[in-house]
Amino acid sequence: MKLSRLLSMALVALCASQAPAYAQMNWKLASAAQPGSPLIGFVDEAASKITAGSKGAIKVERLFIGSEQEIVQQIVRGRLEMVSVSLAGTAPIVPEAGLMTTPYIWRSDAERDFVTDNYALPVLKKIYETKGLVIVGWGEVGWNDTVCKKACLSPADVKGMKVRVGPATSSKIFWSSLQTNGVQMPLSELFPALQSGLVDAADLPFPYYVTTPAAQSAPHYVTTRHLHHASHMLVNKRVWDGLSAEQKALIQASVPEAARQRREVDASVKPKMDEFKAKGGHIHELTPAQRAEWSKLVIPNQEQMVKEAGGAAPELWAAIQKGKQDYAARGGK
Repeated sequence: MKLSRLLSMALVALCASQAPAYAQMNWKLASAAQPGSPLIGFVDEAASKITAGSKGAIKVERLFIGSEQEIVQQIVRGRLEMVSVSLAGTAPIVPEAGLMTTPYIWRSDAERDFVTDNYALPVLKKIYETKGLVIVGWGEVGWNDTVCKKACLSPADVKGMKVRVGPATSSKIFWSSLQTNGVQMPLSELFPALQSGLVDAADLPFPYYVTTPAAQSAPHYVTTRHLHHASHMLVNKRVWDGLSAEQKALIQASVPEAARQRREVDASVKPKMDEFKAKGGHIHELTPAQRAEWSKLVIPNQEQMVKEAGGAAPELWAAIQKGKQDYAARGGK
């Protein structure tokens, strides 16, 4: 072999050894958020910041998938790199996360945020990693309320009613405590079910509800505020472990902070409710006494959440209770 050929081969090998260890990564960031939802903005912001901050080394594109359960299945299998979903979406894979949506567990927004950030989230991060998922950011969906085809102002109004029950244990406990005729189905099947009369009620957070066909099929929105939905951004752990420390820091910094998401989602609700009412929708604001009629039937069944979740649920439940005690000791209500 000629010397010049040998030198050329050596030069190619040297260049290859000095090239970056990774090529450009094309990521899909999946979400079930509907157009018009504030969640869309948070997802798009994270995608654009990661793409720009990495100088294109990680190119992130938002992908719409209507079922959160499908989204979570795909990221666990490695078919998606990153997702933005509610805790209800991950509950079938991470049942312990469902404890955060325990009906009537929170006495106020302030208590919930304090306990979540300081006590629950560190435990949740450990649990998720055992499932092959990394929590890179925490966000907000809002309070779940009851949506009906008629005014459902009391538990008596929904007793025996055909209602959509979600796959999460919190949904099952809430509706069974009220003695409804539950029909379990994924979220993607709810809208045609309401339109066809297969079910007459469900529960949804208002920012999401108002962007869906449910706002027309079930135009009565009742503020039961029975459970709260957080959201979170997740990265597949195998993908995460292959990133550099700088890339990991960039991704975490690119997700809008939880406090800001909470403020913006909360601020978006009243104007959207006013707009909904102007178009003929009905908002039924329950008084504390009216809401207590719902909660007194549900609270006795709260610990069923721990039993059904299994796994590390007792550890997470203990952390939540400790956080609630700490919050109360600090004078919180």
